[in-house]
Parts: sequence; structure tokens; C-alpha cells
Amino acid sequence: MSVNYILSWMGESAVARFILDNAWVFPTLETLHFVGLILLAGPIFVVDLRFVGIASGMSLRSVIPLLPISLLGFVINLTTGILFVFSDPFTYYPNLAFRLKMLAVLLAGCNALWFKFALDWNNLTDVPGQNTRTSIRWVAGLSLLLWTSVIVLGRMIPYFEGI
Repeated sequence: MSVNYILSWMGESAVARFILDNAWVFPTLETLHFVGLILLAGPIFVVDLRFVGIASGMSLRSVIPLLPISLLGFVINLTTGILFVFSDPFTYYPNLAFRLKMLAVLLAGCNALWFKFALDWNNLTDVPGQNTRTSIRWVAGLSLLLWTSVIVLGRMIPYFEGI
């Protein structure tokens, strides 16, 4: 099965037709995507800033419960993002900014999984022999960089059309 076949199937699907044939759908998806971005990035940035030491006045116990809000934002953005691609797959797929954004999302997801599963949340320790604070700061700093890249690259998509 070729990429062109999949892109054609997406572009000719009932989902694509619904999005393109109803003037209110795409703006609604954009609004939901923006709300999802706020729910995703806001809590992640607060938690990451706390871990890199910038917001050290906040306790970990107060910022960690914010992370499920980020998951909700991610689900909203994943759903609306997939629908955007369905609406115009031959524009999104070859777009360099879109591809780099998807790479940044993938790397940010891997970073989040490492953060979740490699750390001992009871003791906030990870690999024996490593400085836990340094390790956490690197992971949080990388998270800030990757999610900022996702936001910037998402804004760049319209400017990379045809490149």
C-alpha cells in the first residue's frame, strides 16, 4: 500500500468531505486545537519549569497533579490534528514544518515516557550512580525545548506550503 493511496483515501473520505463541506467545521477544529494546546502546554511548562529550578517556590506535590490536564490537551490536539490532515493530506504530508512537528511530538512523547517510567517517584531517583536532580533537569529542559518546537513548527506549517 503506497503513501499516495493512503493520502488519496484520506482526502476522499467522508471525514474529509464533512470538514470541507461545512464552513463551521475547520474553524471549530482550529479553536479546539488551540484550547488543546493550552491544556497541553500550560501544565507541562509549569511542571518542567519547576523541575529545572525556575519555579522552585512551588512544591512538587502541587504541580504533579497538573499532568493529567496535559494528557487531555494532547488527546484533543491529536484528534483535531488528525482531522486537519484528513481535510488536506496532500498539503500536510509533504510539508517540512509538519514533518518536523510530528518528529518533535514523537520525541517529546518518548521523553515524557522516560520521565514517567524511569524515575522512582517515591524517592525521585532514577539510574543508580547518577545525580537525580541533574537527570530530571535535563529531561525537563528537553521537554521545554521539544514542546516549544512543536508550537513554533505548528505555526510555521502555512509558511512552508510548497517547500
